[in-house]
Amino acid sequence: MVVDRARPESYARRIRARPYGPRELAVDGVAAWFHGPFAVLTLTGGEAGLTVRADVDTASLGADLRHLFTAAENAAIACLPRPERMVAEQPIGDDVLVVVRRLEVCPAAEGVSLILCTADRTVKVMLGMRDAGRLAAEVRRWAGA
Repeated sequence: MVVDRARPESYARRIRARPYGPRELAVDGVAAWFHGPFAVLTLTGGEAGLTVRADVDTASLGADLRHLFTAAENAAIACLPRPERMVAEQPIGDDVLVVVRRLEVCPAAEGVSLILCTADRTVKVMLGMRDAGRLAAEVRRWAGA
C-alpha cells in the first residue's frame, strides 16, 4: 500500500505514531516548532524571512540536522549535505516548488551565523552561543525521539 504523506489522515497517523511535542522554541530570529516527525523552522533576518519543514522520516535528515545544530552549539562550520530534502514555504496556489539550496552554520564574532538559501532568497540569522545550544538540544531531542 502506498501512503500519500500529504493527505490529512496520513499526517495525523504519523503524528500519533511518533508522539513528540508539540514543542515550540523561539531564539534570536529563529522560531522552531516540533510535532511528531515534523520540525518547522522559520528564520527571520532583517526584513527577510523563510520557513522550512523537515520530516525526520526522510532518510538521514534527522541525523543531518542534529549534526548541523550540534556544530552550531560548538561554534563549528557545518552544512546540511542534502538541503533539498527539506520543504520550503511557497505562496498558496503557486505550482513552482521552492527548493532549499543551502542550510549552514559558521562561527561569527558573537556566536554563530545560520544561513538558509533558496534560489530566490537568502536569510542569515545570528545566534548567540546560549541560544544555539538551546536550539541544538531541542533538535537532538526531536531527532532522537
